[in-house]
Amino acid sequence: MSVGQVQVWVLPSDLSAASEARRHVARVCEGMPEDAVYSARLLVTELVSNAVLHGRGTVVLTATRDTAGIRVEVHDESPDLPMIIDGPVLAEHGAGLRLVSALASTWGSSPRGRGQPGKRVWFTLL
Repeated sequence: MSVGQVQVWVLPSDLSAASEARRHVARVCEGMPEDAVYSARLLVTELVSNAVLHGRGTVVLTATRDTAGIRVEVHDESPDLPMIIDGPVLAEHGAGLRLVSALASTWGSSPRGRGQPGKRVWFTLL
């Protein structure tokens, strides 16, 4: 993958999507420090799992690597933007976005735009 090139994958809309997303992100992260690869795999798991469990429609993963790091986006067709839920650190549900917020350099969400239904949730690791 060349620097700045956007990679795009359509993921299955079931729980196998998270493992597929981890494999794709790991390939994009080749050559990055081991802790960054681990974080990217963990964070994409959280975002894709949320898209499958709480979103709807097609789940699309994009990843862009540049000299500074990586940006990962997960798109689904639900217009509902995610919110961080306060709760116990070890709660079974609701901790994913807190984890993304804690480990990512930056993260956010927005409507998809360009007439596409739904949202994108993204993070960067620099």
